[in-house]
Amino acid sequence: MLLEKKTLTLNDIEAETALVLPERNMMALVTVVITNVLNNLSIDVDVRNNNVAVQVCAVVLLLNTILAGGNELTCTIEQR
Repeated sequence: MLLEKKTLTLNDIEAETALVLPERNMMALVTVVITNVLNNLSIDVDVRNNNVAVQVCAVVLLLNTILAGGNELTCTIEQR
């Protein structure tokens, strides 16, 4: 038994209903806090993706190692 597909007409397609969902503003899941200990500066960066937050901190810590050669920059990930 072979089933045939029915060809849709223009009227069939126009009869279908499409719902448009409203845009959602996601709240930030985590905040990356970058601190310069020597100059008492702090930068808060809101991030919606935990993987991005980890990558940002990894880059900050790498820059701290390469450029400063010390512990001048710190990076923490906080739930807010």
